[in-house]
Amino acid sequence: MFRIKYSREVILKLLYQIDVLELEGTVCETILEDNLIFFKGLNHDEKEFIKKIIQKVLSEKKQIDGLIGNHLIGWSLKRLTQIDRNLLRMGIGESYFNNEKAIIIDDILRIAKKYSGEDSYRIINAILDKVIQ
Repeated sequence: MFRIKYSREVILKLLYQIDVLELEGTVCETILEDNLIFFKGLNHDEKEFIKKIIQKVLSEKKQIDGLIGNHLIGWSLKRLTQIDRNLLRMGIGESYFNNEKAIIIDDILRIAKKYSGEDSYRIINAILDKVIQ
């Protein structure tokens, strides 16, 4: 059974860790491999999905951040919380592989309501709606 909602939460947690620690390059790969064992019962397909999205986000980070920055009116990317910034990155990163854009946005908003500020989901929704649809 493939648990996409759980997998997306794992992606957020790993991207957050990479962002907070300001890791780059092969260190990110090591962190990814080493930390996947700490998440409950991930099967092979879930691990591959997680790796695929994180690798896409990391390899396209400048382009993704540029897309986000272009839609932040009166804000800079650095002004967003690390959770919000990484939710946006993972949503855009997944949209390169998954054509179910509305489902991606809906799930990102669900995660935002769980892990981010009270009204953060609104700005996340507005940006994702413009960028990936």
